[in-house]
Amino acid sequence: MNPSEFTHPDDEQRAIEARCLTALAQREHSRAELVAKLHGFSPTAVELVLDTLAARGWQSDARFAEAFVRNRLARGQGRLKVRHELEARGIHGDLLRDVLDAADWAGAARSAYLKKYSVPATTAKEKANRQRFLAQRGFSYDDIQQAMKATHDDNT
Repeated sequence: MNPSEFTHPDDEQRAIEARCLTALAQREHSRAELVAKLHGFSPTAVELVLDTLAARGWQSDARFAEAFVRNRLARGQGRLKVRHELEARGIHGDLLRDVLDAADWAGAARSAYLKKYSVPATTAKEKANRQRFLAQRGFSYDDIQQAMKATHDDNT
C-alpha cells in the first residue's frame, strides 16, 4: 500500500511497524537506516513507531553497532573504515567511540595480515605493499606497525 493512501493514522503506523519488523528480522538496523527505508511515510508516525520499537528492545543502535563491528572485524576491516561506515549509518558520539574502543584492532590487523601473507617480506618494497594493503582495509598506522612487529616481518 502506498503511504499516501492511508485513511487512518493507525493503519500507517501498523504498516511502518510491519516494514521495520521485516527489516529487523533479517539483521540489526540502526535507527537512521530504518528512517531511510521508511521515506514516504509521515515523519511523525515513523518517529513514534521507532520510539516504540526501541522501548520494546526490538531496535537498538548499540546492538546494531556492536554486531556491525564484530562483522567487520571478522572481514578483516580496520577501525578507520568501520568508523566511516558506522557514521554513514547514523552512529555517532559516545556510542561510536565506545563500540570502536572495545574492539581489538591490532589483533584484527595481525589476522588480516597473516591470512594474506604466509612468508616474510624480503624487500622494503614488499613491506611497503603489505603496509598499504592494511591501510586500504582501514587500519591505522599504529595498528599496522603492531601487526608487522608481531608477525614474521618484525626484523625487516
